[in-house]
Amino acid sequence: MQALVLAFMISVAGVIPAAQTITIDVPLPRRAHVEAPTQRLGVTIGRLEIPAIGVDELIREGVSLSVIDRGVGHWAGTAKAGGYGNMVLAGHRTTKTAPFHDLDLLQPGDSITVTGFDGRTAKYSVSETVIVAPSDIWIVDQTDVPMLTLFACHPKRSARQRIVVRAELADLPVLHFP
Repeated sequence: MQALVLAFMISVAGVIPAAQTITIDVPLPRRAHVEAPTQRLGVTIGRLEIPAIGVDELIREGVSLSVIDRGVGHWAGTAKAGGYGNMVLAGHRTTKTAPFHDLDLLQPGDSITVTGFDGRTAKYSVSETVIVAPSDIWIVDQTDVPMLTLFACHPKRSARQRIVVRAELADLPVLHFP
């Protein structure tokens, strides 16, 4: 369990003095195993927008081939939009709908928006792109800060490696009401 430290800068009716630090235990999301049944759900849970490469796609729960063949998949058990931890999304580059075809064109600072069906919108900023082996499962590990990880096969038309785009939360999530 990870500890989240909050510093209160104002007094709350004399209960918590100003500038006192308290520690609250907040569990990180627990990613599901790649073979877990939740990786095959395919239920639509949100929308992904990446203006720099023209992506505007629905996000479905799970990363099994049956899910990512239909578009972008959310690794079950990882963070939600703007949530505490690492939100992990997978997609194809050249087969089926190929939502991540141009993932390699993203540059540091490019904007990514994830909107959940709960109305939460989170804006991320690309921080890095790395190429890893398919066995480098650390890319889906949870983090103690809100972040977004996008991954797909690399190079195009090959499953030899994975391209991984990491993005940091740029704005606090906003909840939109109808």
